[in-house]
Amino acid sequence: MALVMGAALAGCSGSDDPASVSFALPGDVPSDVTFIDAPSDAPPAPPFELELLDDSTLDLAEQWADRPVVLVFFESFCELCSQQQAEITELSKEYQDAILFVGVGSTSSPEDAAEYMREHDITYPVGLDPDGEIFRRYGVDEPPLVALVARGGQLVRGWPGGVEDLGTQLTDFVVEAAG
Repeated sequence: MALVMGAALAGCSGSDDPASVSFALPGDVPSDVTFIDAPSDAPPAPPFELELLDDSTLDLAEQWADRPVVLVFFESFCELCSQQQAEITELSKEYQDAILFVGVGSTSSPEDAAEYMREHDITYPVGLDPDGEIFRRYGVDEPPLVALVARGGQLVRGWPGGVEDLGTQLTDFVVEAAG
């Protein structure tokens, strides 16, 4: 199984250079994972490409063609984002082979976003939306906001202010529990 690589630090210095982070996307979805279909009235999620902190580009529509995506809108200076991040990080590791988690910041600097990743042990891809276009397309007035995009690209649910029990929400809306 493909593992999501952690944020690789350059040396032991704790460099806040955003280019010192790297990401690996999950491989094929495991055969024992079953996704819940999006409701028929779920709107299409706005597609976008995101430049990641490691200078690679991620096309989200390509990703949600195969698997659900959890979008985590955050800012490095957001206290509520920090409070909720431990649960999100834990779930991203638990579901790393089935669901792609992606962090999207806007006004944070690349250096501050890289430091936020290290502080919160974030191993999923993170990028910035410096002009705020992605934030606007998803209706993010201020972070945190968590959005679930079902496999196939339907926007299943969004939680302004974040979500306190994301694990239950993933089971309810995205991943069918093993029987």
